[in-house]
Parts: sequence; C-alpha cells; structure tokens
Amino acid sequence: MNEDTRLSRRHALALLGGALTAGTALPSMAQPAAWPNKPIRMIVPYAAGGGTDVFARIVADGLGQRLGQTVIVDNRPGGNGMIGITAVQRAPADGYTLLFSLTSIIQNPLLYPNVGFDPFKDFVPVSEVGRQPIVFTVSNKLGVDTLEGFIKLAKASPGKYSYGSYGNGSSAHLYAEVLQDAAGIRLLHVPYKGETPAITDLLGGNVDAVFVSAKGVGQHVAAGKARSLAVVGTARAPLATTVPTFKELGFAGMDSVGWFGLYLPAGAAPEITKRLSTEVATVVQGADAAARIDAMGIIPVGSTPAQLTATMRADHERWRGVIQAKNIRLE
Repeated sequence: MNEDTRLSRRHALALLGGALTAGTALPSMAQPAAWPNKPIRMIVPYAAGGGTDVFARIVADGLGQRLGQTVIVDNRPGGNGMIGITAVQRAPADGYTLLFSLTSIIQNPLLYPNVGFDPFKDFVPVSEVGRQPIVFTVSNKLGVDTLEGFIKLAKASPGKYSYGSYGNGSSAHLYAEVLQDAAGIRLLHVPYKGETPAITDLLGGNVDAVFVSAKGVGQHVAAGKARSLAVVGTARAPLATTVPTFKELGFAGMDSVGWFGLYLPAGAAPEITKRLSTEVATVVQGADAAARIDAMGIIPVGSTPAQLTATMRADHERWRGVIQAKNIRLE
C-alpha cells in the first residue's frame, strides 16, 4: 500500500469518525420542527357572525391558548358548506388547516350529485365539538299548546299547515319528514336561507311551524309570541328545559341531534390528531368556554376521533334511509 493510499484511508476514517461523533445531531437536523410552530387556519364553511362562526371562534380562541399559536378563523361560505369543505380537502395534511363543520358534511354527499368529496376518506375526524338541539315551534295563531294538539289539526286538514326549515335538505327538513311519517300527517315545506327568516315568518303568521334551534327561537317563546312543543334528541334542550323531547312523547326516529365536528385533511399525522382531540375536549369542557357555549344553546362535547367517526357513520346511514325514501335531491 503506497503512501497516497494510506493518506486516503486515514482521511476517510477521519470523516467517518466525525460523522459518528455528530450522529446525535444529524437526525435532529432532518426532523421537521415540532407542531405547531406557526399559526393554524380553521376554515368555517359558513358566513361570519352566524351561530356556527361564533361557536368556532370560541373553540379557536381556546385552542390558540392551549397550543401557543394563533388559530385564525377563515370563513368560506357557499354551496351549503361545500366550498369550505372542499378547501380543506385540498389543503396540505400538515396539521395547519382545520375544518369546523356541521352534520351537513355527511348529508351533502347524499343530497347532491358529484359533491367531489368523501367524508370518510378525505378527512380525519378529530372531535365532535358540540351538539345543538332543535325545537319544533308553532305559531300562536294555531291555538295549540301540545304536539298532540298540532297533530290533530294537521290530520284533519292534510297539506294545509306549513313548516319552515333553514333550507332544503337541512336537518330541519329531514326531521320534519320523519315526523310526518311517524304522526301520519302531511305538511307543506317552506325552505329558507337560514333559520332567522324562518322564525321571522313564523312570528308574522306566514308559516305555521318551524324546526329551529332553541337559541334562535327562545326569546320569542319566552315573550309568548310562539310556543315550542317538542325537542329533537334524547335529552331536553338546556335552553328549553320545560319542553319534552319527541321521544318522551312517543315518537321514534327523532333522537339524532345535529352536531359540530372538527377535522383534518386525510393523511394528517396521528399524533397531531390525538393532540388536537385532547385539546378540544379541554377547551369546550372548561368552565369559561362551556358557559359561553351553553348560552348559545349548544351542548359542549369534546369526543375522541373514534367517537366522532361512529356518530358520522350512524347518522350517515340514518339520513341515507330518509333521503332515499323521500327522493330528496339538490342541485
């Protein structure tokens, strides 16, 4: 072996020894920075100022404090929520884009042709954030104060009485379809672009009944301008504790409450999903946020990813049956 060869070997060994000495540093240089290390965007597929937006901002503020990063609410209204949902579907799965959505995420694919997303394949469920009970409320002009009384009127005059919902294909619309079959009545559906105009027309006597949130109609009921007869769900609504549930009154199929869910794009890291789920539960179950959420008529939840997935699948099957049986289709 000549001198040049020995020098080359010693040089190679020296380089190898240096690399081994620095071995503990090299892997860390290749690792991505700990999450989160920059602001997070929470897309809300509905307009600013509405109930969903207000709830999302409570959650975003709490998450920001827990994670040590700003959580920016980004409103993307339109298409019954599908514009915002699609934006998250197409976002990088790096944990910096969240979706704050409603039950419509599993209803829209059943209602619209070619929605372009699959709620079970294109998103990672993080947490069921809250639930919102819906109340069936009637106009004072009907002169009834019980669900039994309303059904008696409706049976006597099929198709005469109307109900307002917050949109074709909305949960309110679907609840009413279930009620009509269960009670053996026929009502005229009047869809609105949101619950506020539906409530306005109820008070004005233009529709006979509405399916809306307890928060939305509560002040009018308290003022004696309308009467709530029953609540969708398995428990009475926090803001309507004197109103019985449909289940209490003997009507099955009216126990699936609308919910709010938090999601990540498909492919998000399990450790980020788990961290977010834990932090969401801490936020919504904390005394300060829970009080604000309760005041909105929403029940704070804060579930695991598996629990949200189970809720999604159960409601997807439930509403699939109703939508197909009633041939409800939207364009």
